[in-house]
Amino acid sequence: MKTKIAMLCTGVLSAGLSHAAPSFPDQEKVCNFDANREALRAASAANFPTPVANKMLVNGVLVWQAGSTTAPTIKPNDVITLQGSGFGSGVDIDFSKIMIGNSRILETDLSMYNQLLDLIAQVNYEINLKRSNWPKDIISWTDSEVKFRVPVHVSKGPIVLQVQKRLAPMPSLLKAGAHNVIDAQTKRITSNLFKHKCDVVSQLSAETKAIQPIPVTVVNSGFNDLVGLGRKIFWSYDYNIGLAHKMRDLDWNKIFNYKTTDPITRQVADPAKLFGAYKTVAGEVPAEAINDVAFDPYPMQNPIPGFLLITPQKTKGMTKNTGWVGYRNAESSHPYTGNGSWAGFNCASCHGYRISYEKTPTQKVTKVFAGLPNPLWSMKWTVLGDKTGATTATFKGIEAKEQGPAWAAGEADIDKTTLLYYMPAGTGEHNIVRMVGEGSETDNDYQFSPVTIPNVTNHMPIRRSLSHTESYVGFEGSYIHSEEPDGAMGAMDANSLKALTAYMTTLDSDDKDLINVGLYRWLKASNKLAAQTGNASLSEGQFVQAGWQAYAGVVAAVNQGKVAFDRDCGSCHNDKVGANTNERMFRLDEVGRFFAPTIYQKDQQSIRATYLRDMYWVQSRGLLSDGHVRNLEDLVNPDRCVEGSALYNQYYTIHTPVRPALGSPDQPAAWPDLNRKGDVFRVYRNKEYTAEDPSTKRNRFIERHKYFVKVPWDSDNYYWDYQKMRREYGVYEMGSATPIGLPATPHPWCANQLADVDNLVQYVLTK
Repeated sequence: MKTKIAMLCTGVLSAGLSHAAPSFPDQEKVCNFDANREALRAASAANFPTPVANKMLVNGVLVWQAGSTTAPTIKPNDVITLQGSGFGSGVDIDFSKIMIGNSRILETDLSMYNQLLDLIAQVNYEINLKRSNWPKDIISWTDSEVKFRVPVHVSKGPIVLQVQKRLAPMPSLLKAGAHNVIDAQTKRITSNLFKHKCDVVSQLSAETKAIQPIPVTVVNSGFNDLVGLGRKIFWSYDYNIGLAHKMRDLDWNKIFNYKTTDPITRQVADPAKLFGAYKTVAGEVPAEAINDVAFDPYPMQNPIPGFLLITPQKTKGMTKNTGWVGYRNAESSHPYTGNGSWAGFNCASCHGYRISYEKTPTQKVTKVFAGLPNPLWSMKWTVLGDKTGATTATFKGIEAKEQGPAWAAGEADIDKTTLLYYMPAGTGEHNIVRMVGEGSETDNDYQFSPVTIPNVTNHMPIRRSLSHTESYVGFEGSYIHSEEPDGAMGAMDANSLKALTAYMTTLDSDDKDLINVGLYRWLKASNKLAAQTGNASLSEGQFVQAGWQAYAGVVAAVNQGKVAFDRDCGSCHNDKVGANTNERMFRLDEVGRFFAPTIYQKDQQSIRATYLRDMYWVQSRGLLSDGHVRNLEDLVNPDRCVEGSALYNQYYTIHTPVRPALGSPDQPAAWPDLNRKGDVFRVYRNKEYTAEDPSTKRNRFIERHKYFVKVPWDSDNYYWDYQKMRREYGVYEMGSATPIGLPATPHPWCANQLADVDNLVQYVLTK
């Protein structure tokens, strides 16, 4: 019966909904340079005094002035007025921000548009119909007075106003003049009648200036309820992914019940080993990750139509535990088969790291820390189609007949299994699982561009997200539009987004312990524990309980590291709000990338200076935006920035690799016997027997990628040729007239002196 219904639906859909989504806007065609706005920005940048706050009013009443020793009380929706000087020209002209504690004042109106789905192509797009909105908190801004509302997700002070100046626009890599980009909030609106806002990618001043923090006491009676809803969304919601994966023939039920086969080892697929899934254990995760949770309404409107296109899609329902952290069953309506409940993943699957440590000498803690990137999460789940049971379908897009890229044109059968399997752990890829020509923004482009899972334990100060420009808000903006295929589908409504934002402000609550544990383990592994603490037998619990500041030797080394950090890293990673980034953007030909730039980085033609937090744990998944640097020591080592050095050659040249034994420190058993820490990246080369066997299709897919090459000394692997990408990248990938010229070293900034490396790393570990 279900088969007949599916056939009927397919016929109806083919007749009526095929190619329903118009093409997406092209920023090179719809954007124009705004000379008046840039003149205002230049004039503001020419005058950059230190901002000073003399008075603060709450709802028009003076409550604080310079020299006051009391902390005024504020609450959500209060109107704050700061009076003084040097505040600049506001958030649309300068790159400014206001923080109350660890909550950023929203500078941009958030508009959530209705999203639809072309069922045949499975392409998500938006129409010019708002379903929700979150107005900005900024009311007015002049050089001497700023007014703003206290957001609902604030829980603590102080108030800090930081000013940074926009400098000249980033020159385009494709044409003469500035690089203009579409406002990312509306980029998926496909109507030709919609007028898109555009902005330039600005270069930013290295220096940030801020008022002296104003202490305040926050009274927010609704904060705990808001956090409670946000915690449910983080741990218990499926972001509409479950139904989307079901429609693309992925069976999470079989995966989690050990009924699928690892396509490389041919052993039973284990979610823990293959993609870092953790079991839901009481005490290690919040109750919301285990209990049934009802959502009314769901935080996002599902763009997938309901049964037979007649039954409305569910707007509320129950989610239930699959037994695995970050993977939830959610009720929805399948357009072909009707009501059901299917598993999809959420924030916790990627942004949850299970850690055990000694909190005190007598107390051991084991928990999944929300916000930290899961270093073992991988895209191996995409290749777990059941090849041995009655169902033989694979996840749509993994095996297909599709066109090749411009440099390897022609239609042929391909199989993406091997490349997906060996993608670095701790990273995802925005478009590899889609097919060429589907019509999505994220169609497969044959550009291998893994991007690291970010650490979001202190994301709130950040104005940008996913390397977008300053016209895009930060964390909040990430959830107002679809991020398929590997993220949320549908725009989150304002109330749910406020709740999730409130919960995100609590994720730094464990940072003190995480910093102390990481620093202790680094000191011990580096044989520095005895010298810096005076106690060779000091336990982890003792160190964590006392805190690193209790040891004079540790403090001295950290202080020396700060000198090196300020000198060598401070121009990008110092600010006044504690995010350890001034969010400067660097053009691709300045900053480079080991793997191909992502679709977002190509759109911006640049990459944002990242924020630093919990770096001992972040390095576990690899460093920089593609994760290719395996530890902090290598990242800052000056030899990494010197062509021809042993460290440079190890990372950036093709050579015969050193293969450590399985299970050795350099080769954890959970990783494949490839790509040891800091060595040349390579992917298994399948043994071919016939022209059209699966191995041939898998190799064909890898060989269609321009920068995977064969080498004469190794018939078992393809090697990633960074030097070839340096020389050639840009013409095919971005449409530039000539190669854009990537730098010799991705992120070509290292410590000035080798002697500074250890202290510099030690200082970074306190961030």
